[in-house]
Amino acid sequence: MAFSDNVWWTRKARIQAEKRLLSNAFQSQLLLLWYSFFGVAVSIYYLKFTPSAGQEDLAGISWIVYSVLVLSMSGFIAGLSFKERASLIKESYETLNTFLHKAKEENADIEQISTEYEQIMGLCENHTDYDYYLALCLEYVTCIVPLDPKTKLKQKKDSNGKITEGLDRSPTWYHWLSITWWLTKRYVLLTLLYLLPIILLIAIEKLA
Repeated sequence: MAFSDNVWWTRKARIQAEKRLLSNAFQSQLLLLWYSFFGVAVSIYYLKFTPSAGQEDLAGISWIVYSVLVLSMSGFIAGLSFKERASLIKESYETLNTFLHKAKEENADIEQISTEYEQIMGLCENHTDYDYYLALCLEYVTCIVPLDPKTKLKQKKDSNGKITEGLDRSPTWYHWLSITWWLTKRYVLLTLLYLLPIILLIAIEKLA
């Protein structure tokens, strides 16, 4: 396995890591907007329409509950620093592109490039296994090179056995299963987070 291939796959995995962090940043801002809107809407509703007997304080209670929810989520999300982390990863994979070109040059000093590569890798957080699995699956699906019946890989080689086009690896059933499981968990969690204000509203009314 060539050093340039490792750099190429690391770059692809970090691109997916940046996309994941930016998606998390967008969803977190959307969640805060939804929580704020829902809390205000519920409070206005209880102030406008007279609640049933024994529920006169629902407007105040709901306002406090949703205010605490928004405040807690704001602090938690701010601590995760999604956009700042995504920016560092973007700088990392843009630099890796330079190393990739250097590693493919004739008589390239792989040892020197490898040392610089390790230094760049330590400047920001590493990508997750999910980022690598997703990059692997996406590149495999979008690769237009036909499958080699001998190697079972999407690649073309020259007379010297060097890969001239395509991929040096392919996803296994484990990669596909891991991606499916991760995406399922992600969307289930997002659904629960978006339903949280409604669940709290039901709980407040039941306990009032």
